[in-house]
Amino acid sequence: MQFRILAAMLAATTALTPIAVGAQAIFTTAPQEQLFHFAVDRPRPEASGLQPIIPARFSARQSRVEVAAVPAASPPPVAPLAPRPAIAGAMLRHLTNNIQGYRLAGEVGASEWPIYVTEAQASRRLQFRIGYLAAVSVMPEASALTLTINDQTIGDTPIRAVQEVETIVFDIPPGVMRPGFNSVRISTNQRHRVDCSLEATYELWTQIDPTETGLVLPEDDPGVTSLSDLGALPPDEQGALPIRAVLGANAKPFEIERMLRAAQAISLAGRFEQPVVDAGPAAPGRYGVNLFVGAAAELAGRVDLSRVGPMNEPRAFVLPAAPGRRAGVVVTGATSAQVDEAIRRLLVSPAPKGSPQGLRAAAAFPGYRLDGGRKVKLRDLGVASEEFTGRLYRAAFNIVMPPDFYAADYGNALLRLAGGYAAGLDSDAQIVVKIDERTAVSLILLKSSGDVFRDNPLPLPLGFLKAGLNRIEIEAHSPTRQDVDCDPLASLRAAKRFLFLDETEIELPPIARIARMPDLAVTASGGFPYAGAKGRPKLYLPSLESDAVGAAATIVAHFAIAAGRPIDFEIVDAPPAEGQGPTLAVAPLDSFDAALLRRLDMPADMLREAWGPHLTADRRKASEKRLSQLEIAARNRFVLQRNFPMACYAPRNLLERTITALSAPAPAGEAERVDFAPVGSVRRGVERGEGEQDLLEAWRDDLRREGRWGYGVVERLRVAGAWSAARVADAAQWVRAGFEAEAADRVASAQASLAMSQTIAGDTAKDVWTIVTAPNAATLAEASACLVDPRVSRRVQGSLAMLDMTSATVAATPADNPRFIVTRPLSFGNLRLIAAGWMSLHPTVYVGLAVLVAALFAASARWLTRNVGRRTR
Repeated sequence: MQFRILAAMLAATTALTPIAVGAQAIFTTAPQEQLFHFAVDRPRPEASGLQPIIPARFSARQSRVEVAAVPAASPPPVAPLAPRPAIAGAMLRHLTNNIQGYRLAGEVGASEWPIYVTEAQASRRLQFRIGYLAAVSVMPEASALTLTINDQTIGDTPIRAVQEVETIVFDIPPGVMRPGFNSVRISTNQRHRVDCSLEATYELWTQIDPTETGLVLPEDDPGVTSLSDLGALPPDEQGALPIRAVLGANAKPFEIERMLRAAQAISLAGRFEQPVVDAGPAAPGRYGVNLFVGAAAELAGRVDLSRVGPMNEPRAFVLPAAPGRRAGVVVTGATSAQVDEAIRRLLVSPAPKGSPQGLRAAAAFPGYRLDGGRKVKLRDLGVASEEFTGRLYRAAFNIVMPPDFYAADYGNALLRLAGGYAAGLDSDAQIVVKIDERTAVSLILLKSSGDVFRDNPLPLPLGFLKAGLNRIEIEAHSPTRQDVDCDPLASLRAAKRFLFLDETEIELPPIARIARMPDLAVTASGGFPYAGAKGRPKLYLPSLESDAVGAAATIVAHFAIAAGRPIDFEIVDAPPAEGQGPTLAVAPLDSFDAALLRRLDMPADMLREAWGPHLTADRRKASEKRLSQLEIAARNRFVLQRNFPMACYAPRNLLERTITALSAPAPAGEAERVDFAPVGSVRRGVERGEGEQDLLEAWRDDLRREGRWGYGVVERLRVAGAWSAARVADAAQWVRAGFEAEAADRVASAQASLAMSQTIAGDTAKDVWTIVTAPNAATLAEASACLVDPRVSRRVQGSLAMLDMTSATVAATPADNPRFIVTRPLSFGNLRLIAAGWMSLHPTVYVGLAVLVAALFAASARWLTRNVGRRTR
């Protein structure tokens, strides 16, 4: 206790302002006799807004700033950051956005990106720059950030940037990066400076600054010069790919259709999870791409084609970037038919190329697509083996379930764990598996002598998964009795507590295949029912102004990314009749007919009342208003502290307070600190797929030396735990339904920037309508860019979703009576699984049928005993 007080005083004397955070335990404690525990977890401190507020500077270039928690307010305009080089004579190729964002939380954290480089870039001297900010509670002596490229450790550095963003540049050895896709992995290993409890691990985080992180390329790098290298297009500083559609005045629907197909092809080529499309004249700058689609005569006033020769055949080519000009993709021909043929050629994706690790990372984008009856090892999903010395281990991966997956408790997926745990763990030690932030199962680590295992199956109820994107997290709680004494310096020489091997695999049983609509979740994360629709799906655009067209193109590109393939939309200017195909409608609210919205269950009257004056407000787009460097620093300060999506708004009152703090003069003599990490520094963790058998044998030898007992008893307890877990699955489903019903009470307000609704007007997928609307066209364009951020889109669900850009949150209303949509022939096996799933979702009907069957059995038994056999008098 005296040591903890002394450590806290030491932190105060080193200009690290103490923080007080009301964190509380959030772990479900299972009975000792029950190995598996199914539950719906309670909110975490960070999920309920109790994140620590870290008094740190936004950057070494900026002054110190204090940040306070502020309620949401009306949004101010937001502008993109002005591009700046990473170092003199170089440019920075930023990382693409993903659903994890840029925060590495807890004692261990990791995120992997597929990064595409051209053959010319792979042959040059390359560097990788990382800018980061860490929580004040991180102890730098026992914490490190590691860069790994193609499973080769490039270097690491102590985590010490608790007051200002620190940048570090790693030299990449020749030959490490190959032409095509490469795996880039940033991982952290962090320990708390004063607290040794499990709860304190939630205060640990390192935030990657996307504006200061990426591949350092020479200034004279030519960039993308051919269509086969579209994956090397540079994202902007928020990780999005800006696509400027250069359309002519009064563009016709067929011209917009061509642009949509070309924009999808570009987004899919580079595995860009956040394409943002707008329409207008060719855009300057180095990030993103300008897109020109049309016959050569039509493009004459928009792009100079004099240097590329005669246009007498279908052509699709790249105009390399030049100073002050983005790279351009031109799809053209002499006639309209040739333009269509050029687009078809553009949509034919060549086989991806790159390193084996890079192709693995690209295949897991945005999640690994998994079907029933299949299994996959976690090494193929980007999870690495590791020997862990802390209290809370975490590993996470993403899977994409088929869009017609029927989610219900009619079976279990199996997570077959490979690893082990050391002797001497506390009685609270357990492994917890969470699916989309909900606890699905836990395994108590009962053996005081430790254990190692290669196939330790954990059942994951299928009802916890959903169609589309799912994020699965594996947590190992490994406290010891020594943690009570809390000697933070002991973490420098801590013994290994937990072993996780990447040969762990997830296995799916046969699954029921039938879709349910409306369900915005499967549309936002799987593109259903537009991807794979029979015939061309419809895109209803009642307004063809540039902002509305850009918003529609952004959403269409997002659906293609979610589905993993392009979607050939047909633009219509009138609502299609029933049965003509699934319809997506994108426009400002006043552009829709009120009767149509009422028929499609969109609460138009409520939205008009909530949005009020914003319906006719003549607001400039955010990108047309340049913010000062002080305003930019304030906004990005908030982004880093809260892991907030850059494309969304930060609350105005927070920015005002931050700007006031930033106005204070900076301490004299401060300069940006850029460290260069040596190649081949100390390796942390375990190389993927190497020496796993030796590692397991070493752990077995250690445990044998400490004694083993009762393995058969533990196995029997595991079976008993699985049996009891099945009995509480219905209870967990009932509790989860309560949470979903509670979400239905959150409805539209003046804070909502965008509304997205879905309904089914008939009995087939051709009758599905999805409507996306906002108060006006400018807000629609801005809110669509926020909506397609992977951290936001994965929370879209139900039949009505309202996006609040000031908090980047989505309030969803569940569908009242979703309808089944048959997507494949109903075989006996599929019907059996569908019936079992339906029964699990309707326990009252199940119990009633069980009672009825029992009554019929009793009646038949009574009749048989009275009427069969010889009667006696």
